[in-house]
Amino acid sequence: MRNKLTCLLSILMIFSSAVFADEISSGKDWSTLSEMENAWDGQKIIKNSEYEAIVKELEKRKNAKKIRAEKKAGQMLMKGSGGSESDFLSKFDEQYPLLNLTIPLKVGEVEIPVGHYKVVGTKVNGKVYLNLCQAYNVVGKIPAIETNDDFNQEEINFIKVEDVGNNVLKFIYGSMKFNAYAYTKY
Repeated sequence: MRNKLTCLLSILMIFSSAVFADEISSGKDWSTLSEMENAWDGQKIIKNSEYEAIVKELEKRKNAKKIRAEKKAGQMLMKGSGGSESDFLSKFDEQYPLLNLTIPLKVGEVEIPVGHYKVVGTKVNGKVYLNLCQAYNVVGKIPAIETNDDFNQEEINFIKVEDVGNNVLKFIYGSMKFNAYAYTKY
């Protein structure tokens, strides 16, 4: 019985290997290696000058995409007039308080839309402003009044908003440089 079983298994292995070999040989015939030897036929030889011209053209396209991306990002809406107001953008990595504005504000003729803003307090010619910034752009500038009051806050850098009624909000701001408050309509 064992001999019959061994013989049967041997025959099955021989037939399955023959079928497998037939499937492999039905593909491309690599035994001649003619396709592999001629793989580079028909390729154009490129000179160094042509290669450098192509690289320069690709660099120009890459730089053009960067310029378009910078234009899409836009310019600052309210440009600084020098002094400490424009210097804060270069030091924007500092920790400034974040304000979640849930209603649009009206500051003079400028309407500040709903959004998240970093609040940066600046002094320009003795006047204090609370700049509402998104990314590196100043979206709105709220005139404020400097004070020595810390508004009973535990944090050093803070911004708080209180509704005082009649569509008026009170902003209280604190930083290492100064504390201030401001009123604005919404």
